[in-house]
Amino acid sequence: MKFDEPSWTGPSRWSRILGEGENPLLWSLPIYRAWGISVRIHVIFVAIILVKMILSIPENTLGPGFVALALIALFVLVLLHEYGHCFACRRVGGEADEILLWPLGGLASCLPPNRWQAHLVTVVGGPAVNLLLVPVLGGAVLAMGGSWDLVVFNPFDFGSAGSEALAGGYGFWFVWSLHATNAVLLGFNVLVPMYPLDGGRILHAVLWGRRGKLAADRISVAVGLVSAVLLGTVGLLTGETLIFGIAIFGGFVCYQEQRRQRFLEEPGADWPIPEVGDDPSGPDDGVEEEEIDAILAKISREGIKSL
Repeated sequence: MKFDEPSWTGPSRWSRILGEGENPLLWSLPIYRAWGISVRIHVIFVAIILVKMILSIPENTLGPGFVALALIALFVLVLLHEYGHCFACRRVGGEADEILLWPLGGLASCLPPNRWQAHLVTVVGGPAVNLLLVPVLGGAVLAMGGSWDLVVFNPFDFGSAGSEALAGGYGFWFVWSLHATNAVLLGFNVLVPMYPLDGGRILHAVLWGRRGKLAADRISVAVGLVSAVLLGTVGLLTGETLIFGIAIFGGFVCYQEQRRQRFLEEPGADWPIPEVGDDPSGPDDGVEEEEIDAILAKISREGIKSL
């Protein structure tokens, strides 16, 4: 395996961090590159890590050592999850070249072939990694003397199981953190049908195969918006700021996707929409080019505000 070290020299080093500057979601730092995939970490994620480490210093807190191990566990599992997406995408003939780690998880830049089967395989690739790790990490907890209560725990009462795991010392805490974080990531990602979570994308791919691309677009966005409202309500009632933040971001992504769909469906945007059984990656490779041409024509007629 060859790692390409990120370059920090040259006049473009700030553009490597800020991109074009106007989109804060892309402000990130390069970490490494392997298997043709660049791994970056968002600057806000770096800031959150530093803040959490500082807040863990006082004596009445968890302590820097335990907090650092929990953050490492989260980092490793999110990274493995995103690699699952990338390798699955390549397996079906798609492209995947970047992973962005940010405060609410990870984002893999995947471009699978434009057919529902390829999209479904790409999406399932991430949770599949977590699913394979469940018996491995759960077995490791038991092998180190942990009880079944630490393997099968209540995700809404994370603190009780965590307190028991702390008593096992740094090594046991790290292994349990890997298992617990992996289980939560798997369940949360798959069971919540909302963009950009995997559950929303799995729903879209399945609907695409059964009812066609257009119906899948509309239904999955509607379900995602409802899920965002319900998830945000749960976050407020339970006081879980992370859940509330994910709900806000998911709702924003679903809203943006809804706007994109309406834009593409307006008069003048008359490119073909793949339906059930269509395989645009075959004889219809020009679909994406036609979409771009139609968007540019619309901007030419109505101005940039039409977006």
